[in-house]
Amino acid sequence: MAFCKFSSEYVAKTYTIIDNIFFTRFLPSTPPKLCSVYLYGLYLCSNNELNNQNSIENFANSLGFTVDEVLEAFRYWEEHGLIRIVSTEPVQIQYMPLRDVSSATRKYSKDKYGQFNINAQNIIAERQITPNEYEEYYCLMEGFTLPDGRRFSPEALLMIMKYCADYKGKNVNYRYILTVARNWANEGVISVENIEEKLESFSTINSALALINKALKTSKKTSLDEHQMYSKWIQEFGFNDEVILEVAKTIKVGGYEHLDKVLQKYFEMRLLSTKEIQNYENNKIALFNLAKKINKFIGVYYEDVENEVQTYITPWLNKGYSPECLLEISKFCYLKDRRTLSNLNDFIDKIYNIGIVSIDAFYQYIERNNILDKQMAEILSQCGLKRNVNNQDIDLFKRWTVAWDMPLDIINYGATLSQDKSAPLAYLSKILANWHSLGIKTVEEAKKTAETNTKTKNDPSLLKTKEYTNEDLDALLDAFKEIEI
Repeated sequence: MAFCKFSSEYVAKTYTIIDNIFFTRFLPSTPPKLCSVYLYGLYLCSNNELNNQNSIENFANSLGFTVDEVLEAFRYWEEHGLIRIVSTEPVQIQYMPLRDVSSATRKYSKDKYGQFNINAQNIIAERQITPNEYEEYYCLMEGFTLPDGRRFSPEALLMIMKYCADYKGKNVNYRYILTVARNWANEGVISVENIEEKLESFSTINSALALINKALKTSKKTSLDEHQMYSKWIQEFGFNDEVILEVAKTIKVGGYEHLDKVLQKYFEMRLLSTKEIQNYENNKIALFNLAKKINKFIGVYYEDVENEVQTYITPWLNKGYSPECLLEISKFCYLKDRRTLSNLNDFIDKIYNIGIVSIDAFYQYIERNNILDKQMAEILSQCGLKRNVNNQDIDLFKRWTVAWDMPLDIINYGATLSQDKSAPLAYLSKILANWHSLGIKTVEEAKKTAETNTKTKNDPSLLKTKEYTNEDLDALLDAFKEIEI
């Protein structure tokens, strides 16, 4: 055991120094798995306490790799001069100073890459390819491996280089080429056949974008962002080329970004065909005017109603409501104190769910509600309350008449008993609940119950109680267990 050593806490709080050459020279063109092996090995070198207790098996387990994968990674770094495999039984790795290898070039067979070099220089014709750049291409072809074992062939990489040169110019930066190559490889596009298929799809997109450029009256070259926009319009939004082109013809300024926003709007409104979009645009002024009238009726104001048309007006019309019906509904909601667009939308959802769409059906609904209002107004009067009927009153009335099935004459009788109470409606609801539980259906029965309650209140000895057996109590408890709270 060493006389002096670092504690595990000290080791955990120290740092592993990495030469910047690794990031600038090797990291950009090296697969992540190989970088992981190099950096973890460097970490172990910097912490002898950990390294002395480690092995190639523990090393591989820590990274979730196999021993063979770790050895292959170390052989890759040895070929680049960053490490040296001192021994394979047991495995011993020696890390080399990066400054000593930063300017070194890996030795590759001239026969293997000679023709590749000539073809690459012909593609990148407007500048001289440096030895360092060739080195990056070699590293990509020999170091980048997909999980299924596939690698770049010189022919495949040359196809990518030509695509990048055609797109960016014949002096395109090699880092751009490497980025495209790695991105395509991560998509599984690494063979000549895969690349041909991708380039063919690009050719189709370019033809479509050329027509869009003409419609937008722009001559600039389309960017990758615009390629991605087009893919989104087709694949995610579900538009076809005809729709995109027709919408593009309406764009006066803003180019692709404005076109993207307009198509996003149509997508959110579920206007996916040319006919639907044209109908919307032709009726746009009428829709805006309708929105302003509805706002006036419910008592709100918005300077810009375009968002309202998209969020509310168009969906309401798509449900089958006519503009006239929507205006009548708006008036009704104002009277019922539902004076926001959100409340109006909730009410329309409610009546839509019960099949009220036409204006005639809505008038019938209003007539029924007017009857309820008159009946509830009479009950309020019997209770001694002088005010207008509100939504809470109607909810109470529906509970009494529908849920409890109480006849109207009994409710009115109960109201006369409630008029001298401090909370007449609460008292009325209480005695109606009691009558409902007793099964009372006539005014005569209600009066007898009221008289009995009065006598019982004055003389508690007259209060009749029922005696329960143990069996009765058990049955009652079982019934309570079945009640959903």
